[in-house]
Amino acid sequence: MTKFERNILAKEPIIWTGDLDDDCTARWAGLMLRSEWMDDNWWWWAVYDMQKGETTIDDSNEYDNSFIGGEAARTKAEEVAKKYIEIILHTDEV
Repeated sequence: MTKFERNILAKEPIIWTGDLDDDCTARWAGLMLRSEWMDDNWWWWAVYDMQKGETTIDDSNEYDNSFIGGEAARTKAEEVAKKYIEIILHTDEV
């Protein structure tokens, strides 16, 4: 996927599929965002760059705070994904 294609896809909304109350995924601009209910109200999330061998960009394991509820986890994953895409689009990387 080229930088041009990522730029076009990044203008589309992030759409989550699956069970938003348990385990869900979004594919957006060459990334995969995941969110999964773990224990009590605690949720795990991660963002992967599928164009770079499924490289993990960031995930909730890197944070000291817990993400309570699916909405909080999905929101953080979306923030990370959007920030990462902005960086990709403003570098010489493809």
